[in-house]
Amino acid sequence: MSGKASPTALRTTVECPHCGFKQLESPHAKSTFCRKCSNHYGLEKPEPPPREARPSFLARLGALLGRKKTREIRCFHCEGRQTVSTSATSSLCPHCSTYIDLTNFKIKTAFSRSLETQGVVHVTAKGDLTSTRVACGEAYIQGKMRGTLVCTGEARIKLKGKLHGALEVAQLIVEKRSDVEAVRPIHAESAQISGKISARLHVDGTVTIKKKGWLEGTVYAKGIVVEKGGIFLGELVIGQRELSQPDLLPLDPLDPPPPSKDGHEPTGGEPADENADDGGPMLKFGVG
Repeated sequence: MSGKASPTALRTTVECPHCGFKQLESPHAKSTFCRKCSNHYGLEKPEPPPREARPSFLARLGALLGRKKTREIRCFHCEGRQTVSTSATSSLCPHCSTYIDLTNFKIKTAFSRSLETQGVVHVTAKGDLTSTRVACGEAYIQGKMRGTLVCTGEARIKLKGKLHGALEVAQLIVEKRSDVEAVRPIHAESAQISGKISARLHVDGTVTIKKKGWLEGTVYAKGIVVEKGGIFLGELVIGQRELSQPDLLPLDPLDPPPPSKDGHEPTGGEPADENADDGGPMLKFGVG
């Protein structure tokens, strides 16, 4: 048996594009004639399509996370707003030139230092925030929190137990599977309840109780929306804020009496009308 390869082994099978007849040809041939229909056709292999450039790791990671490249922040001192990059760690207010920290803080243990950042403050389930005052851009509370938290953006709550701290936030979000008892009042521009919370809420805008959401307590707001499946139990005051301590102090006898609602000065012996309208209806009911 010869060690040389057979001539057939050195050839490849090609197919005529005109009649479909298959025949053997040299792998180096560039064209041939069909032995059945005598038509000429080329044998050159088509060039592979150009390979697309692969995006960098950072680009793929950014696309995966869907992170925005910019975000809006608010100055704590003058309330001025500006747009900054999400990768920035600090900025200067264009209105009052105040330095603005953009650092994110993740609190995993006991933490008692005061903070002022337009970044995110995340109190984990094992975290214990006992600072007198924390000012931040966004907040996520899963653990213990005492003191006062001021948030110019979203403040998300997802915990079971008592919340001893006071909240002053732009948007309050109580997430699903939460069971919160707020010891101190909560002030917000808007509120969305998807879990369970017992609190005294002061909301400038609308309180929305989502499906399976539960809100119990006293609510001062401009409006309330209870979706099907949501529950509200307590006292509701629409269109009126709660009286503050200065409002409750008696008038100085030397001060002139305030004008009545019709613009006329009240007479000295005219008693106050206890049934006068105070600016907003007060309702006590349960909705579910």
